[in-house]
Amino acid sequence: MGSLKRLRWTLYITGAILILLGLWSLRYPLEALLSLAFFLGLGFCLSGVNYIIPCLFRGGMSVYPWWFLIFGILDLMIGTVMLGRIGLTAFMLPLFVAAWLAFNGIARIMTSFRLKALGLPRWWLVLLDGIVVILLSCLMTASPLVAGISVVLALAGTLIAKGLMLIMEGHVVFRD
Repeated sequence: MGSLKRLRWTLYITGAILILLGLWSLRYPLEALLSLAFFLGLGFCLSGVNYIIPCLFRGGMSVYPWWFLIFGILDLMIGTVMLGRIGLTAFMLPLFVAAWLAFNGIARIMTSFRLKALGLPRWWLVLLDGIVVILLSCLMTASPLVAGISVVLALAGTLIAKGLMLIMEGHVVFRD
Protein backbone atom coordinates (compact mmCIF):
# COMPACT_ATOMS: atom_id res chain seq x y z
CA MET A 1 0.00 0.00 0.00
CA GLY A 2 2.91 2.35 0.74
CA SER A 3 4.25 1.97 -2.80
CA LEU A 4 0.86 2.97 -4.23
CA LYS A 5 0.87 6.05 -2.03
CA ARG A 6 4.37 6.94 -3.29
CA LEU A 7 3.23 6.37 -6.87
CA ARG A 8 0.27 8.66 -6.29
CA TRP A 9 2.55 11.42 -5.01
CA THR A 10 4.94 11.02 -7.94
CA LEU A 11 1.94 11.49 -10.24
CA TYR A 12 0.88 14.60 -8.31
CA ILE A 13 4.38 16.07 -8.43
CA THR A 14 4.92 15.23 -12.10
CA GLY A 15 1.49 16.64 -12.97
CA ALA A 16 2.20 19.85 -11.07
CA ILE A 17 5.58 20.25 -12.81
CA LEU A 18 3.98 19.78 -16.24
CA ILE A 19 1.29 22.33 -15.43
CA LEU A 20 3.95 24.81 -14.27
CA LEU A 21 5.94 24.19 -17.48
CA GLY A 22 2.79 24.80 -19.53
CA LEU A 23 2.09 28.05 -17.68
CA TRP A 24 5.76 29.05 -18.08
CA SER A 25 5.41 28.41 -21.84
CA LEU A 26 2.43 30.75 -21.95
CA ARG A 27 4.25 33.43 -19.96
CA TYR A 28 7.54 33.16 -21.90
CA PRO A 29 6.62 32.00 -25.43
CA LEU A 30 9.93 32.91 -27.09
CA GLU A 31 11.92 31.04 -24.47
CA ALA A 32 9.55 28.09 -24.79
CA LEU A 33 10.03 28.02 -28.56
CA LEU A 34 13.82 28.21 -28.17
CA SER A 35 13.73 25.45 -25.56
CA LEU A 36 11.64 23.30 -27.87
CA ALA A 37 14.15 23.90 -30.67
CA PHE A 38 17.02 22.96 -28.35
CA PHE A 39 15.40 19.72 -27.22
CA LEU A 40 14.44 18.85 -30.78
CA GLY A 41 18.09 19.26 -31.83
CA LEU A 42 19.20 17.21 -28.85
CA GLY A 43 16.64 14.55 -29.76
CA PHE A 44 18.01 14.32 -33.30
CA CYS A 45 21.55 13.94 -31.93
CA LEU A 46 20.49 11.20 -29.52
CA SER A 47 18.55 9.46 -32.27
CA GLY A 48 21.63 9.56 -34.49
CA VAL A 49 23.81 8.06 -31.78
CA ASN A 50 21.12 5.44 -31.18
CA TYR A 51 21.37 4.39 -34.84
CA ILE A 52 25.16 4.59 -35.12
CA ILE A 53 26.29 2.67 -32.03
CA PRO A 54 24.54 -0.64 -32.84
CA CYS A 55 25.91 -0.45 -36.40
CA LEU A 56 29.48 0.03 -35.24
CA PHE A 57 29.42 -2.57 -32.47
CA ARG A 58 27.30 -5.30 -33.98
CA GLY A 59 30.07 -7.91 -33.82
CA GLY A 60 29.65 -9.12 -37.39
CA MET A 61 25.89 -9.57 -37.04
CA SER A 62 23.70 -8.21 -39.79
CA VAL A 63 20.79 -7.34 -37.51
CA TYR A 64 21.05 -3.64 -38.36
CA PRO A 65 21.09 -2.79 -42.06
CA TRP A 66 23.78 -0.46 -43.40
CA TRP A 67 21.26 2.30 -44.02
CA PHE A 68 20.75 2.58 -40.23
CA LEU A 69 24.28 3.98 -40.18
CA ILE A 70 23.29 6.54 -42.83
CA PHE A 71 20.17 7.50 -40.84
CA GLY A 72 22.31 7.87 -37.75
CA ILE A 73 24.85 10.09 -39.45
CA LEU A 74 22.09 12.25 -41.00
CA ASP A 75 20.26 12.55 -37.68
CA LEU A 76 23.49 13.50 -35.94
CA MET A 77 24.30 16.10 -38.60
CA ILE A 78 20.79 17.59 -38.51
CA GLY A 79 20.82 17.68 -34.72
CA THR A 80 24.22 19.35 -34.66
CA VAL A 81 23.06 22.03 -37.10
CA MET A 82 19.87 22.53 -35.09
CA LEU A 83 21.83 22.93 -31.87
CA GLY A 84 24.29 25.26 -33.54
CA ARG A 85 21.51 27.41 -34.99
CA ILE A 86 18.86 27.46 -32.27
CA GLY A 87 17.30 30.70 -33.53
CA LEU A 88 16.94 29.36 -37.05
CA THR A 89 15.55 26.08 -35.72
CA ALA A 90 13.01 27.97 -33.59
CA PHE A 91 12.02 30.03 -36.65
CA MET A 92 11.72 26.97 -38.91
CA LEU A 93 9.88 24.76 -36.41
CA PRO A 94 6.51 26.48 -36.87
CA LEU A 95 6.95 26.27 -40.65
CA PHE A 96 7.54 22.52 -40.38
CA VAL A 97 4.38 22.25 -38.28
CA ALA A 98 2.49 24.26 -40.92
CA ALA A 99 3.75 21.94 -43.69
CA TRP A 100 2.78 18.89 -41.63
CA LEU A 101 -0.70 20.38 -41.11
CA ALA A 102 -1.06 21.04 -44.84
CA PHE A 103 -0.21 17.42 -45.68
CA ASN A 104 -2.55 16.27 -42.92
CA GLY A 105 -5.34 18.44 -44.36
CA ILE A 106 -4.79 17.03 -47.86
CA ALA A 107 -4.94 13.51 -46.44
CA ARG A 108 -8.18 14.36 -44.61
CA ILE A 109 -9.74 15.72 -47.81
CA MET A 110 -8.71 12.61 -49.76
CA THR A 111 -10.09 10.43 -46.95
CA SER A 112 -13.40 12.29 -47.03
CA PHE A 113 -13.95 11.39 -50.69
CA ARG A 114 -13.17 7.77 -49.91
CA LEU A 115 -15.73 7.89 -47.09
CA LYS A 116 -18.27 9.43 -49.49
CA ALA A 117 -17.63 6.61 -51.97
CA LEU A 118 -18.27 4.12 -49.16
CA GLY A 119 -21.65 5.77 -48.56
CA LEU A 120 -20.99 7.25 -45.15
CA PRO A 121 -23.46 10.10 -44.58
CA ARG A 122 -21.20 12.44 -42.60
CA TRP A 123 -18.18 12.28 -44.91
CA TRP A 124 -18.39 16.03 -45.30
CA LEU A 125 -17.25 16.53 -41.67
CA VAL A 126 -13.88 15.00 -42.56
CA LEU A 127 -13.79 17.21 -45.68
CA LEU A 128 -14.52 20.28 -43.55
CA ASP A 129 -11.79 19.22 -41.10
CA GLY A 130 -9.28 18.96 -43.95
CA ILE A 131 -10.21 22.36 -45.36
CA VAL A 132 -9.95 24.05 -41.94
CA VAL A 133 -6.56 22.42 -41.27
CA ILE A 134 -5.24 23.60 -44.64
CA LEU A 135 -6.51 27.14 -44.01
CA LEU A 136 -4.82 27.16 -40.60
CA SER A 137 -1.57 25.92 -42.12
CA CYS A 138 -1.76 28.74 -44.70
CA LEU A 139 -2.29 31.25 -41.90
CA MET A 140 0.74 29.83 -40.06
CA THR A 141 2.85 30.08 -43.20
CA ALA A 142 1.71 33.65 -43.93
CA SER A 143 2.62 34.93 -40.48
CA PRO A 144 5.68 33.65 -38.59
CA LEU A 145 4.29 35.31 -35.46
CA VAL A 146 1.01 33.38 -35.71
CA ALA A 147 2.99 30.22 -36.44
CA GLY A 148 5.22 30.64 -33.40
CA ILE A 149 2.30 31.45 -31.13
CA SER A 150 0.41 28.41 -32.46
CA VAL A 151 3.29 26.06 -31.67
CA VAL A 152 3.77 27.54 -28.20
CA LEU A 153 0.03 27.35 -27.46
CA ALA A 154 -0.03 23.72 -28.59
CA LEU A 155 2.99 22.96 -26.39
CA ALA A 156 1.54 24.77 -23.37
CA GLY A 157 -1.90 23.19 -23.83
CA THR A 158 -0.40 19.72 -24.11
CA LEU A 159 1.75 20.18 -20.99
CA ILE A 160 -1.16 21.52 -18.94
CA ALA A 161 -3.56 18.81 -20.14
CA LYS A 162 -1.05 16.03 -19.44
CA GLY A 163 -0.34 17.49 -15.99
CA LEU A 164 -4.04 17.58 -15.16
CA MET A 165 -4.48 14.00 -16.40
CA LEU A 166 -1.61 12.78 -14.20
CA ILE A 167 -3.07 14.52 -11.15
CA MET A 168 -6.49 13.01 -11.88
CA GLU A 169 -4.88 9.60 -12.36
CA GLY A 170 -3.15 9.87 -9.00
CA HIS A 171 -6.38 10.98 -7.33
CA VAL A 172 -8.81 8.58 -8.97
CA VAL A 173 -6.81 5.45 -9.78
CA PHE A 174 -4.44 5.21 -6.83
CA ARG A 175 -6.48 6.54 -3.94
CA ASP A 176 -6.86 4.48 -0.79
